[in-house]
This record gives sequence, C-alpha cells and structure tokens, in this order.
Amino acid sequence: MQQHVTVKPLPFFYVGQKTTAERISRFQKNKHSLLSQSAGKPDTRSIWYSKEHFTKLLEEIEFAGGDGIRVYFGTYEEGHQFAGQTCLLFVTTREKQIGNVTTHANVILEKEPNFSERSSVEKEIILFPGEDPGEDIRDFNMGIPCPPRCDEEFSQ
Repeated sequence: MQQHVTVKPLPFFYVGQKTTAERISRFQKNKHSLLSQSAGKPDTRSIWYSKEHFTKLLEEIEFAGGDGIRVYFGTYEEGHQFAGQTCLLFVTTREKQIGNVTTHANVILEKEPNFSERSSVEKEIILFPGEDPGEDIRDFNMGIPCPPRCDEEFSQ
C-alpha cells in the first residue's frame, strides 16, 4: 500500500535566514546605534512574544470582526521598567470601503460599543517565564524587549 505524504509549503511571507540576518544587520548598523545614542542606553533590538500572546491577539481580531493587525513603533514612558526603549504596539484593523478602495481602518477599542462592559471585567493575564504578576499590565504590548532581556541567536 502506497502512502501519500503531504508537505506543508513555506508561508508566502518567508524571506529566509540570509535575508533575515542581512536585514537585522542593516538595522543594527544604520539605526540601532542612532536610537541607542539618542536614548542614552542600548535600545531595543528585538522583542519576544509567546505563542499564547499571538493566539490571544488572533482571538481579539476575530472578536472585533477585524481583518488584520497594524504594528506601530512606540517608546516606553518615564517610570516604566523599559523607559525610553522602543516597543511594538499591535492595533487590530477592520476592512473599510471608501468608494472603490478597500482600506484597513484601526479598531479603537475605546470607541467600540462594548468597551465599557469589557473594560470592567478583569483581564486574563499571560505571565512570561520569570515575570512578576504584580507588574503593570499593558493591553497589546506585552513582549519582552532585548536589551535588557536577550537570549536569541540574533541578539549580538
């Protein structure tokens, strides 16, 4: 009896290890040093997110009737444990038609009809290894920045 093996193709957005390494190197050579100099300390080079974080993010997109995510670069505020460092912020988007053009509009949770009710319910907290459950919790900004917490191959 002959068995058929189905091979899962690579995702269309795969760019490969070489391109990834080149882009990281280009960022570190051209922008990271400028950001670090401006911040007066080593700036963020990468941010780690758990699989559970992305699962919850996908659940939120679905709940909001969204079509994707827009990623913004931000900077942590004074008083935050990573003050002045670059962060990533994820904003759910929803498809919106403007004439014949399809756009992806940001979903502002505070403007959603169920925001008051949702914000009054205690949040489910995802703890990363070594995290203190008493730390300040941020909505869609819960990654672990490197530096100061570095452990991956490209953190050189």
